[in-house]
Amino acid sequence: MRPAEESALNWFVKVVFVLGMSLVSVAPTSVQAQDDQATYQAVAQSTYMKGVEALEKENFLDAGRYFNTVRSRFQYSQFAPLSELRLGDVYLGQEKYAAATEQYRAFVKLHPNHEEVPYASWMVAFAFYKQIPSDWFIFPPSYERELSRSKDAARELAFFLRRYSDSKYAPEAKRKLVEVRRRLADHEFYVANFYIDRDNPKAAAARLRGLLEEYSGLGLDAEALFLLARAYLEQKDVESAKKALDDLIEFHPNHALASEARDYIATHGL
Repeated sequence: MRPAEESALNWFVKVVFVLGMSLVSVAPTSVQAQDDQATYQAVAQSTYMKGVEALEKENFLDAGRYFNTVRSRFQYSQFAPLSELRLGDVYLGQEKYAAATEQYRAFVKLHPNHEEVPYASWMVAFAFYKQIPSDWFIFPPSYERELSRSKDAARELAFFLRRYSDSKYAPEAKRKLVEVRRRLADHEFYVANFYIDRDNPKAAAARLRGLLEEYSGLGLDAEALFLLARAYLEQKDVESAKKALDDLIEFHPNHALASEARDYIATHGL
């Protein structure tokens, strides 16, 4: 073999040897990295599931600790955003509704394309709904504050339904929206009666007109029209009273109050 050929061969052997040693040294490192990643994901999942189990048992303090651990120590795992979402559930379970709402909204903002965004949006509306006392309109001193909460809940439920009308949560949201709107209508009717009983028919008429404009179709229209006619009559506004009674007869002909309206019109020659 000529010296030049021998030199080239030696160079080639050296290169192959170096590459071989590189592969030997790199391969275990790559495998180790894969093992580390698998361990990272496994621990993240295990910690998250412990949080879920604690949440299901309503052990909210432990659940919060597990979810915060995942969020802070495993922020690059798929369970980090889920833990952020579950923290909203923890706050909701603790009846910390403002904190729950903030947590759910933060999740939506940080992960707008996450598959759980509809759930987070639904829970925002649900958190507002949960803040409405069942008998709030009975207590006049605090009713304005509770009325505001009911309006907030109605707004959030309607917002959710506009964005996620096909969501699996939509049917429940629709039921709760109807319920909240009926409560608001009941409140307006309650206040209108309050004004009638205290000889303030003008204020009563204003409440009843608002009820018919904002909350029609919820089961109070006939009663509102009949009471509105009374409020107008007490103000000597016969024309407006007649219009209210005519609307009652036209749009609710089978209601018991429609018969009373017909009798009143006939008796008084309206």
